[in-house]
Amino acid sequence: MTPDRPFVRRFEDLKRYIDWQSEDVACSAELLMRLAPHFDAIITDFYDEISRHAAAFRVITGGQRQIDRLKHSLGLWLNDALLAEYDATFLEKRRRIGRRHVEIGLDQIYVNAAFARIRGRLHELLGGQEDLSTERLVFLKKSLDKRLDLDLAIMADAYHIEYQVHQLPVDHARLKQQKRLAVLSRDALAGAPLDALFDQAVAYLMETFQGDFAEYLEYRAADQIFCLRSAAGWPIPEDGTPIERCSHDDYFRWITASRDCVAIEDHDLSTDLNPPARYREQRIVSSLQVAVRIEEDVYGILGVHFQKRRQFHASDHDYLVSMANLIANAVHRKGIESQRQQSEYQVRRLIERLPAGAVYVAGGHLQVNQAVEQMTGRSRTQLATMSDWNELLVEVSEDSIPRPDAAAAEGTIHQSEVRILRPDGEQRIIAQLKFKSAIDEIWLLHDITDQEERRRQQLQAERLAAIGQMITGLAHESRNALQRIQACTEMLELEFETESEEMKLIGRLQQAQDDLQLLFDEVRNYAAPIILEKRPTELIHVCRQAWEQTAPLRRGRKTELELIGEQEILIQADQFRLVQVFRNLFENALAACPDPAIIRTEIIPYDDAQVKITVSDSGPGFEEAIAKRMLEPFFTTKTKGSGLGMAIASRIVESHGGQIVPISQPGDGGKFLLTFPIEAEAR
Repeated sequence: MTPDRPFVRRFEDLKRYIDWQSEDVACSAELLMRLAPHFDAIITDFYDEISRHAAAFRVITGGQRQIDRLKHSLGLWLNDALLAEYDATFLEKRRRIGRRHVEIGLDQIYVNAAFARIRGRLHELLGGQEDLSTERLVFLKKSLDKRLDLDLAIMADAYHIEYQVHQLPVDHARLKQQKRLAVLSRDALAGAPLDALFDQAVAYLMETFQGDFAEYLEYRAADQIFCLRSAAGWPIPEDGTPIERCSHDDYFRWITASRDCVAIEDHDLSTDLNPPARYREQRIVSSLQVAVRIEEDVYGILGVHFQKRRQFHASDHDYLVSMANLIANAVHRKGIESQRQQSEYQVRRLIERLPAGAVYVAGGHLQVNQAVEQMTGRSRTQLATMSDWNELLVEVSEDSIPRPDAAAAEGTIHQSEVRILRPDGEQRIIAQLKFKSAIDEIWLLHDITDQEERRRQQLQAERLAAIGQMITGLAHESRNALQRIQACTEMLELEFETESEEMKLIGRLQQAQDDLQLLFDEVRNYAAPIILEKRPTELIHVCRQAWEQTAPLRRGRKTELELIGEQEILIQADQFRLVQVFRNLFENALAACPDPAIIRTEIIPYDDAQVKITVSDSGPGFEEAIAKRMLEPFFTTKTKGSGLGMAIASRIVESHGGQIVPISQPGDGGKFLLTFPIEAEAR
């Protein structure tokens, strides 16, 4: 492309203005000869310095490959500048450089600074030429300055022409802004949904400003967070997802504290601010933002952003403030309309004061008081809908027969018990009293877990006492009979040959007698009170000792114990009793697993108050129905056995303040989860 004639004439006039002479043309070769060997050092210094200035370095987006290309281009530029062949091709190259600076958003001030740095380096190099006379050195420096001044003038001229082309005429932009405000005002007064107004405002910002990004951030004062309700250019998260949190000294607090527009023409130069990380990720340079508010009530922030530097006019400020006022008024009107829900707020106030858990349900939405939060371990925002509540439920008892409420004939009262699962893994039993009407429900909740546990323990104690008395009497009355059977079988052994069929029958009779005696002993042990002798106990040592006691069962088999845990984990426990628990688990696992039998025990402290232990094996596992009954007395899946082993193990664990839970995973091996408290004196 050939430069236009006015531009060429202006350039020739510039040459005359700086007194460009034939002597300047003649010294081009000498300048190139003296300075070209140092171009690499100058170029390296130039880009090293750029990397230390964010506002200049941000235009380099292509990494090292782009820098390498730019270094090559800078070398060609230096070569052309020293040769000073001011033909049409040279002029067009310089004009393209000026236009490119506008396209990438590089402020002309950095170009001027770059020229000054290169000029200084070239002067230093000329000054170091020892063979130059003072007179010749002065001349070469002046000629060098003329070349650089002409080069800078060409690029600056092209920069300003291109910049003016890129700027919208103020009057035209103002007219367009007023039209958009009129449309937005009309739709707001017509009662358009807020989301539609937010989207409309953001779209108008992008259109009138020709921005790269625009957004409406809704401010939620209760949580001090901003949610991206509408956006253009940004990736939009799910509706209501918090994206920014507002502290007392951060970027958004600064914007919401202002009652006017906040204009930032260059974020990299505003070192006293700390904009959000997403601004830096998108390489935002300029921003115009305003708080959407009425008096002291802040509803959000409306803003438009640019990846190139942008100067803002007073009309831009007026436009954004007017748009924010329209949105604020629309939000305020919607708030007034919501006052019809005041009765729900009053119900909230009432139930909040109750010492019991209270829930108000309407339209599938829940309002809960603090007691419910403590009971369930969930916050109010996590218990906002019936779906949230149903996710907590593990088991629900059948409702009692509903009865009409004497105080309100249109409703009925229902009573039930539910079992819930807290986030910490603990299950709680809740007594639920519901008042149901055609339009809403009111629940009263009482945590009866401790009461149920005390009742269960009392019932268990009564049963155990009864079993103990029965077994003691039965064992006493049966002892003489068992002894007579023993004496008779011993006498019969003398009458028959060792390998005879009669001796085999006698052996089976003696085995039945031993099994009966073992059953008496197991039932008596289960019914007897558990008295613990606690002392600091290493859990790993307990597991190893229990494994050693299973040696007779493992003889001739391929078995392995994988023990994972920390040596220093101690609990206050009765070591003998704990060995009994783990030996029972290992024996059951060995009985269930074919060879090679692998048993894995992992000990993990998972908070300051408890330790978790898992025992799993390589067997077939068990169904959920079996897992639910496994800890019941006299329940067994074996052909032989009293069914008291796991019941006794459960009593021992519970007497330590812990819990044992069978975990059903059919096909993936048996698994048990044990938890024990870590008492302070054991740590």
